[in-house]
Amino acid sequence: MMDRYLWFTRQERQGTTKSSFFKGLFFVVTFLFSSAIFAQDRSISGKITDASDGSGIPGTSVALKGTTKGVVTDVNGTFRISVPSSATIVISSVGFLTQEIVVGNKDVIDVALASDSKTIEEVVVVGYGTQKRKEISGTVTSLGSKEFNSGIVTNPLQAAQGKVAGLVITQSSGDPNSRPTVRLRGTGSLSAGSEPLYVVDGVIGAPIENIAPEDIATMDVLRDASSAAIYGSRGSNGVILITTKRGKSGVPSLDYSGYMGIENISQRPELLNAAQYREAQKKFGTTSTDLGADTDWLGVITRQASSQNHNLGVSGGSENFSYRASVGYLNQVGTLIGSGKDRINARLNMDSKALGGKLNLRYNFSVSQSNGQIARDRALGMDYNMRPTDPVYESPGVYFQQPGTFSSFNPLAIVENNKRNEKVMDMLGNIQASYNITNDLIFKVSGTLRTQGKDTDEYIRKVSNKETANLLGVNGGNLASRAYFDENDRQLETTLNYIKSFGASNLTVLGGYTYQDVTKSGFGATNTTFLTDDFGANNLGSGIGILQNNAGLGSGKNQYKLVSFLGRVTYGFNDKYFATLNLRRDGSTKFGDNNKWGLFPAVSVGWALNKENFLKNIQAIDNMKLRVSWGRTGNSEGIGPLRSRSVWGPVGTYYDPASDSNLPSYGIQSNANPDLKWEVNENYGAGLDFSLGKGKLAGSLDWYTRATKDLLYVVNAPQEAGYVFPEILANVGSMRNRGLEATLTYQIAQSKDFEWFATLAASLNKNEVTALGNTKFKGAKNIFLTTGLGSNIRGTSAVDFSVLEVGQPVGVFFGSVVTGVDDKGKYIFKDINANGKFDPTDDRTYLGDPNPFFVGGLTNNLKYKSFDLSFQLTGNFGSDIMNTNRLLNGRQDGRVQLGENGLVSTLTSKVSDERTISMDYYVEKGNFVRLNNASFGYTFPNAIGLLRRARIYVAGNNLALFTKYTGVDPEVSQELKLDGNRRAPGVDVKETYYKTRAFTAGLNLSF
Repeated sequence: MMDRYLWFTRQERQGTTKSSFFKGLFFVVTFLFSSAIFAQDRSISGKITDASDGSGIPGTSVALKGTTKGVVTDVNGTFRISVPSSATIVISSVGFLTQEIVVGNKDVIDVALASDSKTIEEVVVVGYGTQKRKEISGTVTSLGSKEFNSGIVTNPLQAAQGKVAGLVITQSSGDPNSRPTVRLRGTGSLSAGSEPLYVVDGVIGAPIENIAPEDIATMDVLRDASSAAIYGSRGSNGVILITTKRGKSGVPSLDYSGYMGIENISQRPELLNAAQYREAQKKFGTTSTDLGADTDWLGVITRQASSQNHNLGVSGGSENFSYRASVGYLNQVGTLIGSGKDRINARLNMDSKALGGKLNLRYNFSVSQSNGQIARDRALGMDYNMRPTDPVYESPGVYFQQPGTFSSFNPLAIVENNKRNEKVMDMLGNIQASYNITNDLIFKVSGTLRTQGKDTDEYIRKVSNKETANLLGVNGGNLASRAYFDENDRQLETTLNYIKSFGASNLTVLGGYTYQDVTKSGFGATNTTFLTDDFGANNLGSGIGILQNNAGLGSGKNQYKLVSFLGRVTYGFNDKYFATLNLRRDGSTKFGDNNKWGLFPAVSVGWALNKENFLKNIQAIDNMKLRVSWGRTGNSEGIGPLRSRSVWGPVGTYYDPASDSNLPSYGIQSNANPDLKWEVNENYGAGLDFSLGKGKLAGSLDWYTRATKDLLYVVNAPQEAGYVFPEILANVGSMRNRGLEATLTYQIAQSKDFEWFATLAASLNKNEVTALGNTKFKGAKNIFLTTGLGSNIRGTSAVDFSVLEVGQPVGVFFGSVVTGVDDKGKYIFKDINANGKFDPTDDRTYLGDPNPFFVGGLTNNLKYKSFDLSFQLTGNFGSDIMNTNRLLNGRQDGRVQLGENGLVSTLTSKVSDERTISMDYYVEKGNFVRLNNASFGYTFPNAIGLLRRARIYVAGNNLALFTKYTGVDPEVSQELKLDGNRRAPGVDVKETYYKTRAFTAGLNLSF
């Protein structure tokens, strides 16, 4: 009103000559007109929704433009406000693009806000803090919860499969209790472990398998050494940072997500049925007792499995306090009888502010309990061997067993009479406090206490059949065991962070100190020969095996500590040039007296090319940043305490005349190695981040070399050097991985009602062993990897299929070359050393590489109005597989002539040769493409009462497989083990828990 009045008075000053009457009249008319305008405020209402899924957005600001007048939306995203018809309202919410709407004659205004990708991507979690994405000069990939894989996802690692370039997640087993094998930029170790370091809400080493994927907000993967060096001696294999969801200020909200599903074996071995078995016997002239049955032994020991998962979360808060609490329940039945898992987990995250906002407190509390039922994979090996013409039971209640055999035991007897349970309780409490000493200087302290208890018990029932009892390992009796392991992890971290902007420069300086103390202890007991099976493993004292020296008892305890000093400097100039310098010094009690401390530096630089004159005028380029990095990290995760010490332990018994009894004797069980230290990983590379055509095509390209030296593994200890024990753990050898990585996102279509985005995450990697010794420990020329093909399998308990050798990839297949098969079905082997005769020990060469050269995932996300569809293809190329199942069961003399079953390929095989050595005849290409997961959902567009968002969906996992591999599944284990029960990558063995195909139906609700 006053603006209108002043306009009139200005006109009068400019020369308009009117009488005072007209002046007064104009003033009155203007006042009345303006009053009438303001008196015509209209009440409007509406709903503010998320354009991506149609859900209401609570706490959204709806304000009259140019004033302080406004309201916020309620829990359903609805609002009501009175404004003039000519007014403009401004609608804004954190993480969304702001919109301005002219009211006009509208009574209802519904607005769908689009996500502000710049805001969402602005800050990325890195070690001990966050960093603006545009300033990152290392290689970091971030995933939000909406990007996780669909379907049955019980482990956060499964949620990220195929999503991150260079991160290879191999799920070779369908066992609910199994963990996938995870490799980031290839295999980087022999004995110290090749899995990334996991950090959850700042807590190092927290077990992520017990975290509900529904509780995760973001997953950030530090892929290169320049990013991971802040974690020093534990960052060699990369770092995965998980940030859980937290509350926000505003109206409290309640979220529920749940699904129910079924699982079946997706691919199964093509074994002979009864009719085919009889045909094979007739064809090969073999005879065995035919009891007239037609038994599908795999069908006998497996079943259709079911699963269900429920998660409930509540969050809310005010300006100075927020919270989020959640509870989840998972129950997953295994397809193999006797296997399964259930888990219950709870989490409470709280944030509060005090002292005028200078003091920020963060509380993280979580507890989980998982109960695993573990079945013996041996039953799956026996499934291959049992004749389909044999019955399951010899008589009611008595398992059928072929007499006098040691390789064909009744698999149903194994799964029904061997029960093993594993209960894991994990509790974590973490408190973080940060105080703004000045606007630029922040002090932070974090304290963590994590405890984990693992309680395992096993009971083998007494069975009447002697052969079955021998298989179970109890010599006709029964056996019970119980063990408990406890781990206490205490962590203290303090950091001082200085953040300053001056002119065109941005500077951040971080300094810190960390302390970790981990104590592990445990005990176990075993007894045999119980009078009844009723007690199971709950009354070990009732067995009489202890009186027959057929029982065991043991306990142990160890501890290690880690102290670290860390620093980081990041600098950015003019939003164009960026640099990061990391330095960490670690001291660990795990290693030798001469190498307690290690130094791990790293540096990276970034250059925003699109800000330069030669690119900034090219409209097609939105963003283009070049990155170059170098860094050193360490690996100490897979090495236990006391490995650098000379340890004494029991080595048998001796007779003591005084007590007239045998007493335990002790001797040296390991050599001292004062020079033992962590493996060192040196990583250098370059990358390019880009966005073209206003985001239509965006992604990154990376090249890297990852060299690991001072590899940790056990070698022969030279006696002439004074070593007493024949072996020693030492730093010998080196390895190298080189590769390319690409992440590309393409906007295929986008309109008001329809959008389609596709993302490719792919990597190329080449692995090579570059040394297996040093000046002190020469090491072996090659290390053969003995692979157990399955317990109780005739003649094949230990075959060297693979080898570690300088100049070759890890686990390269090594053996004989077959040039043909003669008329008698015998292999014709190549005389490799040209000495005129074939020797399976001397005439060997390299047969194939088990490590995939190319690994990729292609994810498609489509949305039409309220419908959404997503599907993902994953693929591995360049890997070879040793198909030992075809070697043992796929030839005409394989198992049929021994009175056992075989594969259908037995009927057409021309091989009749019993030799089971490593040979190229059974090396196959492991290339495959898999429809890994897909989901189809519908989001209801309107709120219903208190319900502000609802989505229903159906999903599937492992829906289709495209491969020429003749085995069950080409995604075989990539695990490498050198100690104890050795395992070589890429060897397909019988005792493998088959992968499953799953279908689920789910529901997401928000109140």
